[in-house]
Amino acid sequence: MTKTKTKFVCQVCGYESIRWFGRCPNCQSWNSFIEISEKENKVLKSEENLKVVRLDSISQLEEKRLQSGLRGFDFILGGGIVEGAVILLSGEPGIGKSTLLLQIATAIQSKDTKVLYISAEETLSQVGIRLKRVSKNSSNLQIDFVSERDIEAIIPYLENSDYSLVIVDSIQTIYSSEFPTSPGNVVQVRECTNKMVNFAKKTKIPVILVGHVTKEGDIAGPKLLEHLVDVVLYLEGERYSDLRVLRVVKNRFGPTNDFILYEMKDEGLIEVEDISQRLLENRNLNISGSIVIPIMEGTKPLLVEVQALVSKTNTTYPRRVTSGIDLNKIILLLAVLEKKFRINFADKDVFLNVVGGLKIEEPA
Repeated sequence: MTKTKTKFVCQVCGYESIRWFGRCPNCQSWNSFIEISEKENKVLKSEENLKVVRLDSISQLEEKRLQSGLRGFDFILGGGIVEGAVILLSGEPGIGKSTLLLQIATAIQSKDTKVLYISAEETLSQVGIRLKRVSKNSSNLQIDFVSERDIEAIIPYLENSDYSLVIVDSIQTIYSSEFPTSPGNVVQVRECTNKMVNFAKKTKIPVILVGHVTKEGDIAGPKLLEHLVDVVLYLEGERYSDLRVLRVVKNRFGPTNDFILYEMKDEGLIEVEDISQRLLENRNLNISGSIVIPIMEGTKPLLVEVQALVSKTNTTYPRRVTSGIDLNKIILLLAVLEKKFRINFADKDVFLNVVGGLKIEEPA
């Protein structure tokens, strides 16, 4: 029997409730709840679907990984893309996500594997223009492209295919006709992701999903999205800089908090080998308010430049502005300086910046 169930969902964090809230009790966002009507199908599952195996036989199974062809990308994933894995690549619009995925698709394709690129945002001609830029032999590539947004049309086609990798660009533009809401809605994003995850686990075909981030830096959609996937990657960078940081924040099959530094060029994203040298090459040695410090980013020891500026404030409340450093940590350090060294910051604006778009997250 099918019945309709109505509930309210926060568009910011995905919190669900049977009644409307003006302010979300989970993320404290105002006016973020929308009403969703879902058809609830109650189907009894047959026990024939269950497959029980012994634990010792699971430990003997080999972990199969697909090599992307990009050495740094494979390294931060722990050795390559695990079969059946779902990877979420997120970042601001225009940061280079599609360019990176096309580079991965062309590199994998050269290893005699089949790749499907589902473009739900751009037309195939627009994807072709970018492909010619990142690949010198784009006319000889055998990558399949499709421009489709309906998940009910995508899944049946994928289940009858033999691709080695599926790329979806992006999950915010895919929709399911089972839910009467627009693409990008919190319910649409969650349900479409869930369908792609089920497909990947069933067929052992890895899937890479593109996800946009909001102005607050969160993935556009519910936080549940990060829990559904196996790997979460963030592509970050300053808008007017040619440097990009690809960071691993979740990885069920390898280490986390590791990263790669890329340089955006005409032919695509090029991995930077000597990161410290690249970050410090334009540093002015004869200027105050600049210091080089050693930090650990994942498994990499780095030398980074931190810039500081303290000036007299013209407002009632002095400003504390940071880029790449936790603001609360800076407020704590200023309080210690005032208490122990009697340095007055009450009438001073304080600005701190980490060069290169990196974020210092060390506790010290």
